Amino acid sequence: MDVSRTAAAGSDFRRWLAYLACSFSVGVFSAFNNFTLTLWLAGLTNSYLLLSLLGNSRSFEGAFVSPVIGAWSDRVWAGRLGRRRPFILVGGLLTAVLLWLTPAISRLPVPVALSRLPDGISVLVPVIVAIFLFTLTFNAVDDVHRALLIDVTDATQRNRLSALATVVAMAGNVGILVLGFMLWSDGVPDSAFAIAGGLVGAGALVTVLGVREPPPHAWGAAGLASGDETGSTARHRSPGIHVLNTYRGAAVFCLVSFAYWSGVNAVMPLLSVYTRDILGATIGEAQLLPALLLLSTTLLAIPMGRLGDRWGKRRVISGGYAIMGVAALAGLVITTKEQGAVVFVLAGVGNAASMVLTLPLLADLVPRRQMGAWSGAQAAAGSLAAPLSSLVAGSLSDLFGPRAIFGLMTLMVTLALALMPAVRPPRPDVVSQVADPSPVK
Repeated sequence: MDVSRTAAAGSDFRRWLAYLACSFSVGVFSAFNNFTLTLWLAGLTNSYLLLSLLGNSRSFEGAFVSPVIGAWSDRVWAGRLGRRRPFILVGGLLTAVLLWLTPAISRLPVPVALSRLPDGISVLVPVIVAIFLFTLTFNAVDDVHRALLIDVTDATQRNRLSALATVVAMAGNVGILVLGFMLWSDGVPDSAFAIAGGLVGAGALVTVLGVREPPPHAWGAAGLASGDETGSTARHRSPGIHVLNTYRGAAVFCLVSFAYWSGVNAVMPLLSVYTRDILGATIGEAQLLPALLLLSTTLLAIPMGRLGDRWGKRRVISGGYAIMGVAALAGLVITTKEQGAVVFVLAGVGNAASMVLTLPLLADLVPRRQMGAWSGAQAAAGSLAAPLSSLVAGSLSDLFGPRAIFGLMTLMVTLALALMPAVRPPRPDVVSQVADPSPVK
């Protein structure tokens, strides 16, 4: 018995280690796209609106791609590659190649048909195309990778692996920013894109090669399928209405994600520019200071997972949102790099709660077999929030300066907090069985 238990623990460890490789890739991409790419783009345009829209790791097309890819991954089985890994493999490699080629693409001539656009826009057309493509492929990888976490864990393991995934992702965030501080202090060279792309592709490959997903029969054998609504009423309802009625808490949680990420995405693409223009940081420091937020998130990730186990995921996430709101208010008034360092550390505390516990909380609200679709729907909320908030934040920054992004963040995080009480698991009288149920406190 002890031998079999030890072998199972060893298998879990190897599978988790392989899973975390793609978490590292996600961290590298997110930090590079949100901070380093924005500084590179600042050499091509001085429009805060364009910098905010282009420097966001979530884009509008993700609102369509994420739920479609997520639902697709729920329904396929590619033999030894399983259901999630084919999407991670293709999306990860495409993201790596497109990221590596972005500087070269930016130097391509603009088609004659687009030459009548204003100069500030026409020269950016090749860059816009490249960014559109690699954010699309990255979103597919990120969202399916999140669903894979639920596939390879049970309810007692999710907070722990989610916390570890956050730690590793933050290590990728901090690592690429520290590398930028050391090597790219005066500008962002083409080699930076090659390094970031290589790390993204390598992490995706390790996950694909090292993770073994549950076989198809396991989805029915272990009670992984959800029950159906009893009675004749379910047969007369449209599938969409039935799903929303049954998993109302998950639908509200998607609205919470939309509000929260509207606030966060208003800030993230312009954070390094804010640090440079408002707090007086150099280009190197403008990459290093946001790393304090990521470092704080890393240090608090595992404690947040434990707090979620003890006090409830929803309560801890709400506390994290409140801390993020306080940090946003502080961003409206600080004036020095030292003050910025304190605010970034504080924001990292609130960020840790959301990063670690959002996916496990969603898994409490919906059946495990539908996690691809629901994680895609939640990601779609973030993908809608990103360009809309970037549009508003960039426009406000052009009018009032980049400090305005924190006012928008304060408003949207407050809205997310107001919606959280409605995030509840399905009622027993509505759904007969939800996989891996856990109480939401």
